[in-house]
Amino acid sequence: MVATYPKQYETYWRLKNGRRVLLRPIKPGDEPYMAELFKAFSRETVRYRFFMIPKEISHTALARYCDVDYDKEIAIIAEIQEKERKRLLGVVRLATDRDGKTAEIAVVVGDPWQRLGMGYKLVDYIIEIARDKRLNKLYALMLQDNYKAIQLMKEKGFRIEYEEGEIVRGVLRL
Repeated sequence: MVATYPKQYETYWRLKNGRRVLLRPIKPGDEPYMAELFKAFSRETVRYRFFMIPKEISHTALARYCDVDYDKEIAIIAEIQEKERKRLLGVVRLATDRDGKTAEIAVVVGDPWQRLGMGYKLVDYIIEIARDKRLNKLYALMLQDNYKAIQLMKEKGFRIEYEEGEIVRGVLRL
């Protein structure tokens, strides 16, 4: 049985520029908005989030990002209303490991909306949700040259583990 949409995780917040943002769990119908968000990513943002630069994002991949089993993972999107349409600014994902007590988080914000506090808010909010789900540990994988993400994780209390290769792991015990 697939879990129902977790409406309790809908909340409003304001960007540093004063714009009102809805933070809410992603739904399958968000696929066209996710496709639009991907167009707002620079090559660097895509590489930092996915560790590679795909030529394009497929319908199958977008459908996978939007159609989640809320018991196993949750993606919170940041949405604003622009005139008659909605637009996604960023997304944070919490994917629970098989042990049911540990989860990976990943966050990305579209380039036009970076430096407005969105990444900080999305990470804060997913930590709050992880605590609500009674998880014990979170981790984030980042590229070593993604200094902004590493600094963000440090500020949120993650212990940074530098390993061989390009990947850095941030770990937070809850």
